[in-house]
Amino acid sequence: SFWISSRQDPLEELGVKSTYPRSALPDDKIQAYMQLKDKMRTEFAKDAIGDMWVSKLPAHVKDMLKYRLMQRAIGDMSLLQKIDADARGYWKLFSKGIITSKFWNSVLAAERELSQEIEAVKNEALAIEPSHDPQGIVSEAMQLVVRYGDKIWDKFPEPPENAPGGSNALAAAAKAVAAAGMPRPGAPPGPFPPPGPPPPQQGGSTDTYKWRQDTEEVEVSVIVPDNTVKTEVKVQFQTKSLKVLRAGKALVEGVLASPCCPEGCTWTLSKGHVVVTLEKAHPKPWPSLFVERS
Repeated sequence: SFWISSRQDPLEELGVKSTYPRSALPDDKIQAYMQLKDKMRTEFAKDAIGDMWVSKLPAHVKDMLKYRLMQRAIGDMSLLQKIDADARGYWKLFSKGIITSKFWNSVLAAERELSQEIEAVKNEALAIEPSHDPQGIVSEAMQLVVRYGDKIWDKFPEPPENAPGGSNALAAAAKAVAAAGMPRPGAPPGPFPPPGPPPPQQGGSTDTYKWRQDTEEVEVSVIVPDNTVKTEVKVQFQTKSLKVLRAGKALVEGVLASPCCPEGCTWTLSKGHVVVTLEKAHPKPWPSLFVERS
């Protein structure tokens, strides 16, 4: 009828678009890094092929390139936090049939685009310091974002126009380099990290489940056969443990790495997955999902 055909989709009436409103990559940080790199190529390696020349730059010049790359990584990790939080919420809606496959696929497309950018950052880090783990800058950037939140750009401001020669820029770069675990060339290796808990993971996966987290919650997606029905599934929440069973068989079981609030935990069944949401007892990153067995 006229009335049915002219009405908006119910979700659009609530302000939800037909596809995920994708946030732009940190193009200003990406461009700033690439412009500095191009400038250095012109000055130090005009006829070079590939990126091997980057690792041979003078120390004070390399520091500025590292600083720009750290800014880029921080921009990526800030966006990753947002997309991760959005994806967790939209997955719940998708698993309940509230949003369409088109919308969910657009969320996945945003995740893929950001993943490609993060891999590009790691490749740049490897070119700068070939002997160091390129994952280090990504991990450190995420920890800095978690630590400083909205104040992150106060800690990593734009360097002055006369960089890389300016002393202020070099001081800021030195802090960034230290934070990133990317030592200056020619400097002796730094001490090993002090003993303590490993850096927090944002998530992970095994053959039976995937998990991810934000500040308030942990989401665990457990793989089950597509024909699983809700009556076959049982999920047991305790402050320090989680157990997921299907037809009496434990699929996931373990001691949680940090405490949860059982009264705030939920689970849903979608095709092929049991999605468990754990409410954290304390709003801080978990180092892992379960305590590692010795």
